[in-house]
Amino acid sequence: MIDFTRQITLIGKEAQEKISQAKAAIVGIGALGTVVSELLVRSGIKDFILIDRDIIEESNLQRQFMFTIEDINKSKAAIAKRALEKINPSINIRSEAIHLSPQNIDILKDRTIIIDCTDNLKTRFLINDFCKKNEIPWVYGAAIKTKGYAMLLRGKGPCLACFLAETSLETCSIAGVINTNTTAIASLQVNLALKYIIGETQLPELLYLDLWKGDFKRIKVNQQDECPACHGEYHYLVASEQPESLKFCSESRFQVLGKPQNLNLLNKKLKNSSFDGHILSFKSIILFKDGRAIIKAKSQEEAEGIYSKCLGN
Repeated sequence: MIDFTRQITLIGKEAQEKISQAKAAIVGIGALGTVVSELLVRSGIKDFILIDRDIIEESNLQRQFMFTIEDINKSKAAIAKRALEKINPSINIRSEAIHLSPQNIDILKDRTIIIDCTDNLKTRFLINDFCKKNEIPWVYGAAIKTKGYAMLLRGKGPCLACFLAETSLETCSIAGVINTNTTAIASLQVNLALKYIIGETQLPELLYLDLWKGDFKRIKVNQQDECPACHGEYHYLVASEQPESLKFCSESRFQVLGKPQNLNLLNKKLKNSSFDGHILSFKSIILFKDGRAIIKAKSQEEAEGIYSKCLGN
């Protein structure tokens, strides 16, 4: 068991009890999510849902401290669950190696708070619409190069769409990122989450940090009159389908969507395959039970062709 004496000395027993009863969801178990999840476990939260569609690769180890070289090509969600249970075996963790979509986002409905640690805007706006509609608080976070942002968003008041547009932004693979920056932004996110859980008043402010330059700003965010989500128009929740395929930040890897698969049965049929109970690996394909595949290829078209050849349409 973890001894929370030092934390209780600061915040008190009542606040610690609120933390222990909270239910958190972390969407994205990468540079932000690995730090956020570990800090929350060590803070006393005992009930988690971890969501990540990706696998661990060598370039992740520079800033995703929960993972080691032995974890490469394994599910981030599954490995994070195992690591966090070693910190506190009494916690309840549900790990989901899924691509969060309008069809499955309802798994987050019972959460006290949701932490956004994703790496793409469409998923963030999906979370924003879901939380706005269901009045669930969530914490936005983003980090790139040496700077980043964090903000607590509630059912009432401004939402993500009030200050951020879905435009093409730089990615870590193109612009780079320093690991002290992602760690600092993740810590800001956890601070915002814990302050909400224990009932501390917080203003609708976007926190900005450039760790390298030592700049820190609080930016007031106002609710926009033309914001669709604030007027009950949840466009991201009514999207009928997700794209058939998409490119990951890392080079030469594409996600292709397909039908759910019986990985255990498929593993018995295939030669030179590997199945760890969560994902099935064979040739250039890493396959998940929901039918998604991560495929090494030179183009989206080539990845879709490999999927079709090996698994059907």
